[in-house]
Amino acid sequence: MIGLWAGELRADWRSWAGLVLVTAVAGASLGIGASFLETGMHAGGRLGTGISGVSSMILVFSGVSAIGVTSAVARLAVELGRAGYARWQLSGVTPRQVAVVVLCHVIALSLIGAGLGFAATLVGAPVALRLAFDGASGGFAETSAVVGPVTALFIGCGVLLIALLGGLPAARRAALTPALEALREPEPRTRGMRWWRWMLFGLMVVGTAAAVRSWLSSGAVAMPDDRNTLISQTPLVAPLLTLVIVAGGPVLYAPLLRGWTALLPARASSSWYLARHEARYHLGRSTASITPLFTGAAMLGGLYTVTTVWGAAARAAGETFGGLEFGQVVVLLGGPLLLAGVGTAVVIFMSNRTQAREQALLSASGATDAVIVRAAVLQALIHVVTAVLLALTVIAVSAVLTVVLLAPFYEVVPYQLDLGGVGVLVGVGTLLTEAAVLIPVLARMRVSVATLLSAV
Repeated sequence: MIGLWAGELRADWRSWAGLVLVTAVAGASLGIGASFLETGMHAGGRLGTGISGVSSMILVFSGVSAIGVTSAVARLAVELGRAGYARWQLSGVTPRQVAVVVLCHVIALSLIGAGLGFAATLVGAPVALRLAFDGASGGFAETSAVVGPVTALFIGCGVLLIALLGGLPAARRAALTPALEALREPEPRTRGMRWWRWMLFGLMVVGTAAAVRSWLSSGAVAMPDDRNTLISQTPLVAPLLTLVIVAGGPVLYAPLLRGWTALLPARASSSWYLARHEARYHLGRSTASITPLFTGAAMLGGLYTVTTVWGAAARAAGETFGGLEFGQVVVLLGGPLLLAGVGTAVVIFMSNRTQAREQALLSASGATDAVIVRAAVLQALIHVVTAVLLALTVIAVSAVLTVVLLAPFYEVVPYQLDLGGVGVLVGVGTLLTEAAVLIPVLARMRVSVATLLSAV
């Protein structure tokens, strides 16, 4: 078993290295919030309460991104090895042994990533604390960040549970899928969501609805002096909605992707036909590619939109509204945005071997280099557009809920969307995604088809 475990790591190191990198970034992102919590526990009093309050916001934003991106990457890492696991079974390895080896990979490598995340937290927590309370009075600026056992336990348990959220179902499916079916069908058949995923999705929907209802009910009876405390919770709307969509990804992503790509018929061009077919067929890869950009754009746009609506209402009432400070944005969204960028790059890197085989097969079937390049560019664009559509849904709903929540306190609450930051993020993400897709495609064109097919 140990030899099989080590051999799989050597053979498919791209997939497992990607999982380590993503879990390390997720661990660091969660670690900053956990460090704030531990620092608040050590400080105590009003100072500790203030620092711990900031930690809850950091953990919500970072936790949603970590759940979405890390679980998707863990699931993809297992699914990319389906053919190898099938050959194990044909060689006499039992399904139970396959599941054990795969789970050992997920557990061991996610803990390694958690350790790297803890090391990054040791460096990043003091910087984040200074940024969050830059210029603040009352002892906040003089407080030293604490990164101790609470932070370490939070990172280790959090990263492991999130990785298992995606890796455990994929490992079970890999073990139970007949070997010949796995060799014949490289992509798992779409079977919808299992009962536990439906339960999770339902709980998230009910929980989000209950939270929003509670905020609206409190706003209807709150005194004016309580409005800042109540309204300050509105930035949580975007993360909650994002988590709902991530939880229901298997039944939400695919219909949206199929729906909007159907607006342009497949006969438009051979490149579009190939790109649309690949994106629809490889739903596991598409989900892993869409989720990072979606979570980053949804929470960035949601946070800025909520702040913009609140600021417009305050200024219309003649009040002063400072808006978001740069340090606050970095502390709240630095981890999620870094995770979005790393997650997108990791998915492309992990899928490189599978894409090499598909490119070789297309060349062997008579597809020209120009068709292959255009198809790769369009497939990446399909993932970006799907992520943007999902993010815009979250941002628009966040704006509506903010307007309703502010209505009891302000006479004029204009509906506004702040998409400037999202536009920059999507633009940079699109350029990086296209570059990450194009560079390997162009490099593989210099290699003979026979060599590519024999190497995968």
